[in-house]
Amino acid sequence: MKKIICSIVLILATMLCLVGCGKFTCELCGEEKSGKQYKDELFGEEIVYCSDCHEELEELEEGLDELF
Repeated sequence: MKKIICSIVLILATMLCLVGCGKFTCELCGEEKSGKQYKDELFGEEIVYCSDCHEELEELEEGLDELF
């Protein structure tokens, strides 16, 4: 009986983890992603983008900071 209850708890925990990490479409690269999403405002509209695009934007910002 312990094994059945433990199995049910593990299955429910796995399902909650999968539900918690919803998928979204990155508005910069257009790919469907899961995981952390970033929100920012661009020209008065809120955009949602993925962690890969966020890293690229950070690198671009650092490069621009070096120029100016």
